[in-house]
Amino acid sequence: MTIKIINITIPDERSLPDIISTFSPEENYRMLKIGCESLIEGRKTALEISQKEIYKKIKDETKDEIEKLELNILVEKEMGKKIEDRLTKIYEVQLENMKKQNEKMSNAMDALREQVKVFESENSSLIQKEVDKVKEKCDILLREKDNQNKLNREAVEKLQESVIKFANKSTSHKGSEGEKQFNDYAETFMDFKGFEIIDKHTQGGEGDFHLHFEEFDILADAKNYKKKVPIDQREKIKKDLLKNEHIHFGWLVSLNTSIDKWDKSPIMYEWINTTQCIVYINNLSCFEDPKKILRIVWYTCKELYKLIEDDDNVDTTELTALREKQFKMHDKIKNIRKNIRELNTNINIFKNIITNMDDQLREILESETSNIVNSNFSLFDDWWEQNIEVSNESIELSTDLWMRFRQDKKELIKEMDIKVEKFKQFIKTKVPGSSLIVKSKNANSAFEIKGIKLKEIILHVDEEIDVEFVEDMDVKKKKVVKKKDIETK
Repeated sequence: MTIKIINITIPDERSLPDIISTFSPEENYRMLKIGCESLIEGRKTALEISQKEIYKKIKDETKDEIEKLELNILVEKEMGKKIEDRLTKIYEVQLENMKKQNEKMSNAMDALREQVKVFESENSSLIQKEVDKVKEKCDILLREKDNQNKLNREAVEKLQESVIKFANKSTSHKGSEGEKQFNDYAETFMDFKGFEIIDKHTQGGEGDFHLHFEEFDILADAKNYKKKVPIDQREKIKKDLLKNEHIHFGWLVSLNTSIDKWDKSPIMYEWINTTQCIVYINNLSCFEDPKKILRIVWYTCKELYKLIEDDDNVDTTELTALREKQFKMHDKIKNIRKNIRELNTNINIFKNIITNMDDQLREILESETSNIVNSNFSLFDDWWEQNIEVSNESIELSTDLWMRFRQDKKELIKEMDIKVEKFKQFIKTKVPGSSLIVKSKNANSAFEIKGIKLKEIILHVDEEIDVEFVEDMDVKKKKVVKKKDIETK
C-alpha cells in the first residue's frame, strides 16, 4: 500500500490532542473524511435557515411599500380616466369647429369660381391678344437661334476641313520625306542592268515604288514612322503584291523604327505563296551604310528568284511528291518533338520520385540512429533487478511500474529526460510479447504484464511530529509534516 503525504494548517491558538500522532494512515483518512462530510452538512443546514429568514424579513419590510404602490396605482387610474374623458370632450368640440370652418371655406371657393368664370368671359379677348404677343416673340427668338446654329455649323465644318487639310498635308509631308530618303538609298542600284525606279505612291494598290531590274521587279513601300510599323501596313503590302502577280518580291522598308511582329532580326522574309515573298527591313537608316544593306537584300532576292524559276520548270508530279515528302517529314519531326517532351516529363517525374525516396531513406536512417543513441536500456537494468521478481500467478500494470521507477529515480529521470513511452519500451525488452495484455486500442495506453510482480517495501513511521510555523497574512498556521523512512525488503 502506497502512502500519500498531505499538509494541514490550523489556527495558532488551537491545540491538537496527543492521540493524533498514534493514528494509522487509514485512521487519519477516516477522521478527515468524516469531519469533511459533517462540515458540509452543517454548512448546507445553516445556508437553508439563513435563506428562509432573509426571505421572511424582506417580505415583512416590503409589505407596507407594496400597499402604498397599489394605492398609488388606483389613484393614477382614476386620474387617467378623468383626463381621458376631458380630452374626449375637447376633441369633439374642436371637430365641430373644424366642420363649420370647412363649410365656410367651401362657400368662399364657390363664390371665387363664379367670379373667375365671369372674369374669363369678359377678358378672353385680352388674354388671347397677350398670348399672341408672347408667341410672336418666341417665334422671333427661335428664328434667331436657328440662324445662330447655322452659322455655328458652317464654322465647325470649315474648321474640320482645315484640320483635315492640315493632317493630310502633315502626312503627305512625312510620307514625301520617307519616299525621298528611300529614293536616295535606291540610287545605289544605278549601275545594275536595266534598273529603273518608278514612283507609284499616287496610284492606289501599287505601293510607293516599283524597282525594275533585268531579272525581276520589286514592289517597295517605305515607312517613316516614329513608332513600330503596325499590322495594317503589312496587310496592305500583301494585298498590293498579290494584285501585281508579275512582281515576285515586296519590300516593306521601315526607315527609323521596327516592324511589329517581324523585328526579331534586321531583315526577315515571309512567303505569301510559292512565287511571291515579302522582305521586312527594320531600321534601315540606323545602319552605318543603308545602301549596302539594300544591295545585300537584292542579291538575296536574286538567289530566291532562281528557286522560283526552278520551281516553274519542275514537273508538277515531282513537285507534289516532294511536298508530300516534306509534309510527312514535318509530321515525323512533330511526333518526335512530342515524344521528347513526354520523355522529359517522365524523366522529371522519376527524378522527383528518386528525390522523395532519398529523403524518406534519410529520415529512416536519422530516426534509427536517434533510437539507437537514445535507447540506452542499461540504465534500467539495476532498478529492474532490485524491484521486480518473477511470479507466474501475478499481473502488474505498467503504470504501477512507472510510478515506482519515478519515485526511486527522480534524479535519473530529470538528467536523462526519460518519458513514460521510453519506460514502456524498456518493459517490452524485459518480458516476452505473449506476457503483455493491451486492453485499449490506443498504442500509448497502459498495459498489463503477466508473470512478474513488484517487490514489497516496508514503511516505518516515526512518532515524531515536526511543526513548522508559516505566517500567512495575519493568521499564524501550523504545518504538520510526518516523517517516513522507506526501506526495500
